[in-house]
Amino acid sequence: MSNDVDFEMDEMKEIIDDFLVEAEELIDSLDNNFVKLETSPSDLDLLNEIFRAVHTVKGTSSFLGFDQVTELSHKMEDVLNKLRKSELAVTAEMMDLLLESLDILKVLLDNVRQNKEEVIDLTDAIARLIAIQEGGEAGPASEESTPEVSETATSNTEPAIDDPTDQSIGAVSTPAQDGGPASAGDAPQKKKLPKKSGTLGKSGDQTIRVDVNRLDSLMEIMGELVLARNSLLQTINRVSDEENIVETREQLSRTGASLNFVTSELQLAVMKMRMQPIGKVFGKYPRIVRDLARDQKKEIDLQITGESTELDRSVIEEIGDPLVHLIRNSCDHGIESPEDRKAKGKPAKGVVKLSAGQEGSNIIIEIQDDGKGLDVDAIRNKAVERGLVSETEVQRMSEKEVFRYIFGAGFSTAKVVSDVSGRGVGMDVVRTNIEKLNGIIELDSTVDVGTTITIKLPLTLAIMQGLLVESDDEVFILPLASVYETVRTEQANVYYVNQHPVLRLRDEIIPIVNLGEVLRNGPGGFIMSEKPYIVVVGLADKKLGILIDHFLGQEEIVIKSLGSYLGATEGVAGATILGDGRIRLIIDLLGLFNIAKSLS
Repeated sequence: MSNDVDFEMDEMKEIIDDFLVEAEELIDSLDNNFVKLETSPSDLDLLNEIFRAVHTVKGTSSFLGFDQVTELSHKMEDVLNKLRKSELAVTAEMMDLLLESLDILKVLLDNVRQNKEEVIDLTDAIARLIAIQEGGEAGPASEESTPEVSETATSNTEPAIDDPTDQSIGAVSTPAQDGGPASAGDAPQKKKLPKKSGTLGKSGDQTIRVDVNRLDSLMEIMGELVLARNSLLQTINRVSDEENIVETREQLSRTGASLNFVTSELQLAVMKMRMQPIGKVFGKYPRIVRDLARDQKKEIDLQITGESTELDRSVIEEIGDPLVHLIRNSCDHGIESPEDRKAKGKPAKGVVKLSAGQEGSNIIIEIQDDGKGLDVDAIRNKAVERGLVSETEVQRMSEKEVFRYIFGAGFSTAKVVSDVSGRGVGMDVVRTNIEKLNGIIELDSTVDVGTTITIKLPLTLAIMQGLLVESDDEVFILPLASVYETVRTEQANVYYVNQHPVLRLRDEIIPIVNLGEVLRNGPGGFIMSEKPYIVVVGLADKKLGILIDHFLGQEEIVIKSLGSYLGATEGVAGATILGDGRIRLIIDLLGLFNIAKSLS
């Protein structure tokens, strides 16, 4: 009897898990589709798609007994049904209400995921939906009954990130400023929902959906691998007989080539199983931009391209937050108000472009806006004021070099500290996240034309292309994705600044280090030794020139941990085994930059 009960409980848990996965996908699509509907209110196909999604959530939640989810989605469905019948017209206020209701649904579903028994007061939300359905005004949300939801779900719960050159933007209106919470003499406040760190508890989700065709392909490749293995074993047995050695060598060569091909195919197939379209991240940004634009009374058109570009799930999970910072920055501080734009001869509606594409084994993400751009002089003055650089040095710097100061912690030129600007946080967080991914970030800006931020990331963090280099009779591996270019020392413009060698490469000044000495924390890390090559590497917004003796070629490498004994060695990310069986160290660029900084 006990086994039957356990089986039924497991079966019910599986049904609920399936419902939550499906609901999560539907909610994500609704977030985006509601924003689309606001700009295309006559799109009946889109409206029907939205209606079906809400109807599915309502129907399944009703079957499983999640009454609050059912009640709220049912009222949303009633409004949508009247829109389908053209009995109501889409308005911005209606979209506000539907999006707020969607946020509450996210919290309700997250409570289901976490087995919380908490009951949420839906009275205000239901009453406003009924008022809209009956053709009336929904009115503003009740302060006491508005739940605080995920930062990634709605932009109203996340403070905007600073533009270090912004000196004019004031605080966005908050509930406290608009009247604040009820006083002690008012009616008791209803319980607010706790603020959450992710939609529908995604942070604990360790599963991934894989297309069946990819699994079928994997099985086929595995079959080819078995055949190649059998052929290799048979050939090895023939070698031991030492008969017809020429024919055996030819067979061994063919088998090796076949095994190499199949292994590469298998590796690619397994990587693809971990791949997800970046549109999974991009899908939440239209909602963020829409809410921020309404909040600041701006007109902003978010244009997204390359959503189908795929990259490793681990990279997708890390890149979401930096992109939120950058997009909010473009909308909040880059795009001007309609009045300011018209005065400059620009269209009232600003444009933010978000694009993704693949170049070799890297993903290139670009955020571009046609806003007011960055004030280079303001950044120069602030850098000098904070003692980061001298007046003489900063005047010799190119604009690109000056722009890098905005990635420094606490760097801001805002004169007024408010809820939105002047705290000097945000861009250093972006840089830190990009560094963790061995990525590169570049910034270009022109006053009153706009700003472009380009991020270069590896497709995956598990397998990478490495550049084998030799320095002081030791072989090291540099992540190829972080290599900008190589320069012959004899042809390079090398100078000394504060007794440290630097490379003048076009319009940039790049410090030079001796790789072997730096890794040993030796005093010769900044001695310009007689080495023929300089490898220029980059990490986030920084660049470094590395002196080496020889290039030994490229190789695809699998990163292996050094274990507990050497795992914390700064400047070393791990090790790999090369084709000849030798173990070689992989350079951790973040650690290398940190060592170089500590020695300077």
